[in-house]
Amino acid sequence: MHTSFDPFALTTARAVALRLDAPPDGAALLRRYPSEHPVTLLGRAARETTLAAALERPGEARWLVLAPLEAFADLANPWTVGRIAARLRAPDGCPWDREQTHASLRQGLLEEAYEALDALDAGDHARFADELGDVLFQVAIHAQLGAEAGTFDLGQVSRAIGDKLIRRHPHVFGGGQIADDPLKQWERIKRAESDAPRSLVDGIPRSTPALFAAERLQERSARLGLAPDRVEIPLDFDDPEFLGELLFDIVGESRELGFDAESALRAANARYADRVRALEERARGENRALESYTPVELRRMWEDQRR
Repeated sequence: MHTSFDPFALTTARAVALRLDAPPDGAALLRRYPSEHPVTLLGRAARETTLAAALERPGEARWLVLAPLEAFADLANPWTVGRIAARLRAPDGCPWDREQTHASLRQGLLEEAYEALDALDAGDHARFADELGDVLFQVAIHAQLGAEAGTFDLGQVSRAIGDKLIRRHPHVFGGGQIADDPLKQWERIKRAESDAPRSLVDGIPRSTPALFAAERLQERSARLGLAPDRVEIPLDFDDPEFLGELLFDIVGESRELGFDAESALRAANARYADRVRALEERARGENRALESYTPVELRRMWEDQRR
């Protein structure tokens, strides 16, 4: 029996005892143990019950003793994936997994994400769930590598996203009201989290495909009512198939002219991002948030900085 709570070290030979000087973190325990997991409450007498019942009614117990848990028995528990990753990386684990690094797993993370998207686009929900499991394992094994290096672990990964989601939804978790559009509020809170000025166009990875990056740049600026300049297309269409053909033809025309369409779009993205940053710099000079300008004011500023 031991008193430290290490969910990735649980085996059939070990039990976990928690001193009940303060209420235990029930949510954390239920992430690692099934709700019906057998426990013993120790006080003036011992009482056998389930984890869920013990968390609801601890009574006068001073200790909560959790029965040994087979590390890989509860496969439906997301935390079990972390224990599997730890086992694969153990000295007597899988030779291939033991050789991996964050860098060597980089391509795998990208490929698993694309495979999940492929299943989503195909409408194959069973395969989508399976592919999301592959993505989850990528998260788990990177977290295990971080734990081994002492930089971060799966708990920190989970805590980071939990903190972020709660912080950026004060209208849901803080009892407040949405002051404006939820996406505008998200961007404002996101930029306020950084000590250094953060641009609206920051945070789009350089390795992102250019077309996807262009969509994200335009999506973010559209939240402020700022629409990019567009080349007029002399056709009205609402057909995604036609749009795909149009994009395909543009790539073909680029190739025949000797241009790399991906590089050309990356350069256009960079120019657009620089112009957004120039707007933000002007707003800082006027001691205003970019969200405080009207679309008409933003358009005037946009035209001014192009001259």
